[in-house]
Amino acid sequence: MSQRLHHGRLIASVSDVVDAGIDLLPDFQLAAIPLLDGAERPAEWPTVRRRLQAEGVRSAQHRGVLLLEPGELDRFSAVGLFAGNDELLLCAEWNDEFESFPGRLGTETLDFNEGTPLGLEEWMLDTGCLLAMGGGDGLNFATLDHGLADRLRARFTRAK
Repeated sequence: MSQRLHHGRLIASVSDVVDAGIDLLPDFQLAAIPLLDGAERPAEWPTVRRRLQAEGVRSAQHRGVLLLEPGELDRFSAVGLFAGNDELLLCAEWNDEFESFPGRLGTETLDFNEGTPLGLEEWMLDTGCLLAMGGGDGLNFATLDHGLADRLRARFTRAK
């Protein structure tokens, strides 16, 4: 039985959603950041690693993807590390060997009001991803949780 993927594009950023906090975000154990400020594999960039260390943000990494616990994601956002063209994936369980979605989720490649990348729903089911977001000129989001999609749309204006 196929699940229904709820998706859209909002006038917001990844940091806006993270800063909205526990009232909006699902209960997650893993925050994965495969794209930061337009750079893929941010955990491999020395400037990113130095900034994380300087700000006291503890992270793990797998294949260049930054892996954060919930409290560290709050700190990551609070110190201004989300700068714009970012991707954030929130998952129900911690996985040291997390494999990110193979495509880009940002608004520069696709408008989630019109559709989502092929295979996104299946990948979300397989990985236990609760919320996938890609920023740029607005915020693309996808979730399997109808209530979460409604809360996002109620909090942020839908992009046209």
